[in-house]
Amino acid sequence: MLLPMTKLNQSPTGAYVARKVIPKDIRPEYAERYGMAWEEKFRAEPSMSRQEAKARFGEWLADIEARIEQLRAAKKAGPQPLTRQNAYALAGRWYRWFIARHEKDVGTPARWKDLADTLVWDVIRPHAPEEYERAPNRDRQWDWRLHPEVRKTIRPAVAQESMTALFLTEEGIRLTPDSTNLFVDAVGDTLLAAFKRLEAIARGHYAPDEELASFPEYQGDPTAAPRLRVWDLFEQYVKVAQPATSTVDRWSAVFRAADAHFPNACDIDFGAARDWMNGLVNEQRSAKTVATVWRTALKTVFAWGKRERLIESNPFPEVRISVPRKVTERETKAFSHQEARTILTASLTCDDTKSYFERARRWVPWICAYSGARAGEITQLRGIDVQKRGDDYFARLTPSAGKMKTGKARTIPLHEHLVAKGFLSFVTRANGGPLFYNGEKTSAALSAGKKRPRQSPAEQMRSRLGSWVRALGISDPELSPNHAWRHTFKAQAARVGIDERYSDAITGHTPPTTGRIYTNPLPEDLAEALKKFPRYELD
Repeated sequence: MLLPMTKLNQSPTGAYVARKVIPKDIRPEYAERYGMAWEEKFRAEPSMSRQEAKARFGEWLADIEARIEQLRAAKKAGPQPLTRQNAYALAGRWYRWFIARHEKDVGTPARWKDLADTLVWDVIRPHAPEEYERAPNRDRQWDWRLHPEVRKTIRPAVAQESMTALFLTEEGIRLTPDSTNLFVDAVGDTLLAAFKRLEAIARGHYAPDEELASFPEYQGDPTAAPRLRVWDLFEQYVKVAQPATSTVDRWSAVFRAADAHFPNACDIDFGAARDWMNGLVNEQRSAKTVATVWRTALKTVFAWGKRERLIESNPFPEVRISVPRKVTERETKAFSHQEARTILTASLTCDDTKSYFERARRWVPWICAYSGARAGEITQLRGIDVQKRGDDYFARLTPSAGKMKTGKARTIPLHEHLVAKGFLSFVTRANGGPLFYNGEKTSAALSAGKKRPRQSPAEQMRSRLGSWVRALGISDPELSPNHAWRHTFKAQAARVGIDERYSDAITGHTPPTTGRIYTNPLPEDLAEALKKFPRYELD
């Protein structure tokens, strides 16, 4: 029986909700690991925008589906055996897991000292043989505790205190009975060190943990899949998926770092991924950057690699990075009246017959102010993209001119104030070419064999405009010097009664419902609606 498709809906209260049914074949395993046997539920508050709710829903659904895939893979693989060396290697993973689990709520030093004393004197010491009792000094290391009968007797207490069953469940590892015993024995040999480490942390001592160096490397099965470098996986993804150049540039640093840390993309487990990613947060790299850029890049590429059967698992969707709540002082992300006036007034002092930077400063802020378009969509505008239909003028924003976030062309009306200020005369002088960058210089450089720059000329101009706006005194870090025009336009459009369908179509926002897609307004409709939008008065 096919499971119903998971969809995002709105409840009568306006909240965004969804349900994901857990497949029957892994319900017991899912319930044991995550606590929910039949279904998982998603909810976002009504105050959240639909775009943000859809983004969070997509991430939530990807996480659930990744859990299901991992559980199925583990179930299919069946219980695995362990060599003695691999048992101690796995104990090393347990040690990191156990420390990480407790160090954020470590409690008092006495707690861990008491547990250590109990382990030594109440669990292990009572099983000392008579030979030890007669001559304790002959066995100062208590080698007698390694005897099979002693191991067998203390094993239940060790397993309970070390939570080995929970560790194996969270890691998705299934062991044979003999391997489970071997693993618990290995954990028993390092449990005392774990208690002492947590006691030290409780006292505020965070010196490097020398115990970590004692664990061996996990030796994989010789018949396992060959080694695949993380960077090679990324290169294959780029070749097939062909993401935007800016995405490749931004993600390259992520995968170079991952490639340097992980020797094989095929055997990265959840614990290793979690420990590494949490260690990425530092003074130069915020938790938000790790959570939104690094995690997104890794889980996307590894999910693709899993679908292509290049790797067997994707450990990154379940990694959680704690992002501090952002403090917001501004009431809105739109420009205030004074901020908009400062930018538009400064633009009027620029001469559109001189440099391309002067031209961009003269016109791009005004076009963005009257359209809410992305600054990069305007800086790549060409003369041939400005058209007249009937009595109105329009600008065609197309992927052929440069990068479009949605990948879809759209036609936006030009406000009558732009026409009145002479924008059409400026366009005529461009003879159909780029309005805000030197297209001939760019073409000549590429023809001469020079490497294509990381940012296109239009993107470089957009960045220069942002710096110019900052230099005007618009320095609030909560405000984007270019993107804020989108918020400003949408807010003003709502104030003067322009239907949201029209303002969404002008700014290029995706319709929130399927029904709205069928009622996309025509450019002529947008031009008529834009007549309600008032002029910016600078006096």
